[in-house]
Amino acid sequence: MESLEDHVKVGKAVSDPTRLKILAALGVKDLCVCELVHLMDLGQPAVSRHLGILKEAGLLTDVRDGTFVNYRLRRPAKTAYGETVLAAFLSSQNGEEDLEDFRSRAAVVDRNSI
Repeated sequence: MESLEDHVKVGKAVSDPTRLKILAALGVKDLCVCELVHLMDLGQPAVSRHLGILKEAGLLTDVRDGTFVNYRLRRPAKTAYGETVLAAFLSSQNGEEDLEDFRSRAAVVDRNSI
């Protein structure tokens, strides 16, 4: 059963433009922290903090890949509410110029060339 706290965590997680950009990028492909740092032009601690908030809300999961940890959208999300919010955001991105540019850059970022 979902609690009010679960709903609050999701709401807080998606209330920040940086975290929405991270969700948009991860909607394209799995990414490690170093790739997100490069895309976001933020420091590693800030990106890691945002990833932690999204993971705590049940919207992300991580998978170890050798020395790297790749982040991916958790589909379905941990809660039905989280899945509804995530699905609505991902389906509403079309036509958003800022997000389309960001997603196109996310598609080609490669940790081996950073």
